[in-house]
Amino acid sequence: MNLSLDRSVTAQVVKAIAEFDLINDGDRIAVGLSGGKDSAFLLLVLKIFSKYFSKDFMLKAVHVDPGFDDSSSLALKDFCQQLKIDLKIIKSEIALYINSTEASNPCSKCAHFRKGAIINYLKQNNFNKLAFGHHLDDAVETYLMSIIYSGQLQTLAPKRFLDKNKVEIIRPLIYLRESVIIREIKKRNIKIKKSLCPYDGNSARAKIKKDFAKYFKDEQLFSNLTAAMRKKENNNLWPTKTEEKLLTQKMKKYWK
Repeated sequence: MNLSLDRSVTAQVVKAIAEFDLINDGDRIAVGLSGGKDSAFLLLVLKIFSKYFSKDFMLKAVHVDPGFDDSSSLALKDFCQQLKIDLKIIKSEIALYINSTEASNPCSKCAHFRKGAIINYLKQNNFNKLAFGHHLDDAVETYLMSIIYSGQLQTLAPKRFLDKNKVEIIRPLIYLRESVIIREIKKRNIKIKKSLCPYDGNSARAKIKKDFAKYFKDEQLFSNLTAAMRKKENNNLWPTKTEEKLLTQKMKKYWK
């Protein structure tokens, strides 16, 4: 497999790694390999960096098999063999649970269980970092979802330390657009197996992606959304909500 990337791509990834201090000497990094294009590309990028970075870190791929489709494991094994990266496959009964219950938002529950399974494996094997393949489009989509579905201003953090588990989640691709990853995957003819999960494409994120697709193609609009995710002194937002009891007392003072 071609272990090289365009300088424009590596520059964006190294920028994220440097700005958010994502990789350091001695790190034991597990890549959450789902089988999709993003995590596959992340594994490729980190393999390249492990060869040429001045930072000395250990790399491993970890895949949680939800139980929807066993055949996906073969493709993942082949991909990791090409990269000469050790792969750990964690078998689970997530599919059985999802299918046997009338779970609301099954995609969220599945993601939660898969993340928990990986973190348990990391703790047992002394890995200190978990790398996910989320990109800039994911971050903006999460930002819009938080506004629309929860009325909050939140997005995917480039780095997040899980104090309870002593594991740090890192997202080295956070500055890359999804279109760049798709282009690079096609260029290398990396085969991505379509998920056979019955809920694939029905999540809230999938709806956001579909509804905002035309806006994401507008570079200036997308740039404005990216800028809005940054903490700034000139944010012109409503003040913090007043405590209900204090507000009621204040309201009473307006009456004669």
